[in-house]
Amino acid sequence: MAIRKLLLAAAVLAAGCTSPGQSADTTSTRAPFTTAPTTTSTTVDPASSLMPQPAPVAGIWLTEFGGVVLQFRIDQGQDQELTALFDSPMEGASDLPATISAEGVDVTIEIPIASATFEGTVEGDSLAGVWKQGGAEVPMLFARQAEPFAVSRPQEPQPPFPYESVDVQFSNGPIPLSGTLVIPKGEGPFPVAVLISGSGQQDRDESLMGHRPFLVLSDWLARQGVATLRYDDRGVGGSGGNPVGATTADFAEDARAAVVSLAGDQRFSAIGLIGHSEGGLIAPMVAGQSDEIDFVVLLAGPGLSGADVLAKQIEELMRAEGAARSAVDWRVGWGNEVIALAASEAASLDVASQIRQILEAAAADAPPGLEQLVGDTAIEETVAVYTDPWMRYFLAYDPQSALQELAIPVLALIGDLDLQVSAELNVPALEDALAGNADATVIELSGLNHLFQTATTGAVSEYGQIEETFAPHALELVSDWILRRF
Repeated sequence: MAIRKLLLAAAVLAAGCTSPGQSADTTSTRAPFTTAPTTTSTTVDPASSLMPQPAPVAGIWLTEFGGVVLQFRIDQGQDQELTALFDSPMEGASDLPATISAEGVDVTIEIPIASATFEGTVEGDSLAGVWKQGGAEVPMLFARQAEPFAVSRPQEPQPPFPYESVDVQFSNGPIPLSGTLVIPKGEGPFPVAVLISGSGQQDRDESLMGHRPFLVLSDWLARQGVATLRYDDRGVGGSGGNPVGATTADFAEDARAAVVSLAGDQRFSAIGLIGHSEGGLIAPMVAGQSDEIDFVVLLAGPGLSGADVLAKQIEELMRAEGAARSAVDWRVGWGNEVIALAASEAASLDVASQIRQILEAAAADAPPGLEQLVGDTAIEETVAVYTDPWMRYFLAYDPQSALQELAIPVLALIGDLDLQVSAELNVPALEDALAGNADATVIELSGLNHLFQTATTGAVSEYGQIEETFAPHALELVSDWILRRF
């Protein structure tokens, strides 16, 4: 997923907002390292002295930076060649290929998927150096560990499971889609919900930063008596198709295909949609065009256009990561111009040309440490993002009409610490749009973030740090609401 590269870059951006020379505090990541006991013997085995000695860089190295744990695992083979893997466990990224070159205690590690390089020097149990990414150079200190870091996810379902879980296949025309159908044990029929993931290519569990929210949600619902169908997005896992060039409307067709696969199945008493984030845009689109859908649950589903959502998101996320007011104003200023252009009906070539002009002008007064956001490479990346068909559709699409047309039961939940779909803006918009629906409920949940975790700030950097995957009272709200109706 692109989010891996995005969040690593976000950590570097956060560092760019600190004072010159300031680095992340890594003291909390240092684990006690036990050396071999000292011996008084001076006898040397001639044969062992001729054996190749381990390279000083071999081992497990870990740091915590910007709220994200970063880890190198460096091995030395029998041929003395070094190999390296990179992990960002809290982002759900592990075993990422890395290339390594070392000369004595000096090491250079490149992580292609993140377009990042680390150059450092080993001194005892410390690996100090500089992380380079996106034009930024940030000091980092890794500490040697005895064991690899492992995240704790206590809500991860464990067998035995009191329900049936079956892999299923269905299709949207020529696009084959693969998912998991979970059916409660006992006498049915049961209400069933199709789970629709948020933006970006997601697997059926909506895996993100070591969490699997849809797995936890489907497990909970099955235990309460609600069946679910969750599926891999096109081009991910067991699903075919190519997401490149596809828009939210195209992904809505995939969700509709999931509904069609369930229609007429006598095991189910009602069919609903549970959409998270962009899935909360898709659910009303699908429900408004299908008589087979009996209810909709929106989890952080927007009530405003993508342009309004993204403009607020940029500001809120920067604030949460501690960016200075001047930096936020600068970023939001040119960001709003770019968003407005991308949401317009202008031709993409014209949009690209004008974005370049906006960012080149912004480079003239970039705050210290943020110059990389408007460097040559970053400008072209921004052009690519904002001329992508998915982004242009998302920014221009307003969900109000689809929400107003819903005449079936609707539950909309948003956390008050959601910085990606702001409760402050979207709750009133949802309430207005659903005002004519006799069975519509909009609830703002205190202390929950975009993933419905119990959070402190709502910042993206917290997602992987929090052990909780899905707040229990939010899970209960969803299941109780469905079961009271079906």
